[in-house]
Amino acid sequence: MPLSRTNVSLAALLAVLAGVEVVLLTGDASDGIRYGLGAALAVTILVVVGRLSKAVASD
Repeated sequence: MPLSRTNVSLAALLAVLAGVEVVLLTGDASDGIRYGLGAALAVTILVVVGRLSKAVASD
């Protein structure tokens, strides 16, 4: 099954978001910034995973 451009874009976005999450949580920023932005990134990752699963299921 060939991958659509949307699926590839979502998978690439997911990889970037996961990398940013790791860098943010292992960085030396204050706890408030790490946890606040980390939570926002985690929610965004969940949204991207949901959209990716729907896109794959509809193909």
